[in-house]
Amino acid sequence: MPRPSRPSSKARPPGRRGTPARTEAPPPPRKQKPRRASAPKTRTPHAKAKPLRRKASRGAKTREVQEVQEDFKGPWYLHGVVRAKGPLKLGALGLGMPPARIHGVREGALTALVSPIATHRVDPTRANLMAHQRAAEVILREHTLLPVAFGTVLSSRTQVQQLLRATKGVLTTALSSLDGKVELGVKVLHHREHLARRMELEDLSLRRRADEMEAEHERRLWHAVELRAALDMAAMLESLRPLAAASRIHSPVGERMLLNTAFLVTRAEVPAFEAKVRTLAARSDLYSFRFTGPWPAYSFVDVRFGLDGGKAPAASRSAG
Repeated sequence: MPRPSRPSSKARPPGRRGTPARTEAPPPPRKQKPRRASAPKTRTPHAKAKPLRRKASRGAKTREVQEVQEDFKGPWYLHGVVRAKGPLKLGALGLGMPPARIHGVREGALTALVSPIATHRVDPTRANLMAHQRAAEVILREHTLLPVAFGTVLSSRTQVQQLLRATKGVLTTALSSLDGKVELGVKVLHHREHLARRMELEDLSLRRRADEMEAEHERRLWHAVELRAALDMAAMLESLRPLAAASRIHSPVGERMLLNTAFLVTRAEVPAFEAKVRTLAARSDLYSFRFTGPWPAYSFVDVRFGLDGGKAPAASRSAG
């Protein structure tokens, strides 16, 4: 007799052998709370939108500059000197990573802004130079800052106070000359060959003559180019100086730079000064302008502190 065929595996029930397969009942439906009907929101035409408030990052958080405590030992990095009656609010702007917090040491009307540092010698690395400049820029936003040279370190709070006492007259005079003023930089560059070709087109006498040697023509042309550039730079200076309290001419950097100047400008005149520079740049396609600032008045005050073994400091000043 033929055997009955077994059911295939596909037809087997999912349960164990000899036991019926379990069937799970579906979970009971959740009770849903009835939603309350709400009236549609309408915005009136005169309703004012609330301004968005940006959350300040930790690095941008400003804190009140604290007084250096008597029991705190140095060394201290000196960022500059200001005249401040009330509390100063600055962020962590000192050297190092994370940046050190700036403190104030008061002596009469003068306040030295210092931050703790691990060593008396500060290497002029890019990070340290940028931190020194960044702190000066932030302080300058609300205060007249007497800048000091990079790398000025004092050993203790006592030495900072001695510095302020010994140089009180020099510092006060220097701050008075800078009160309400900032430094702006103007650099003018040119392409010598481009200027020479333009001048040859404008003045036929500058072109090479038939009986003229090439070397002689180049000397004559370059002399004319230098004279033209010098006259143009002098005219630019004369047009900018009435808007500034003082000006300084520095040595050009590179072959293309014709003019490297710094101007001491009152804060109220900064927009007018910038507008004048833009006008000068728009009038000429022979020169390119670089306008920088505002900066602390490094070009107009040179206060050097004689710090020798913790003795009473002395200062020399050169300002204009």
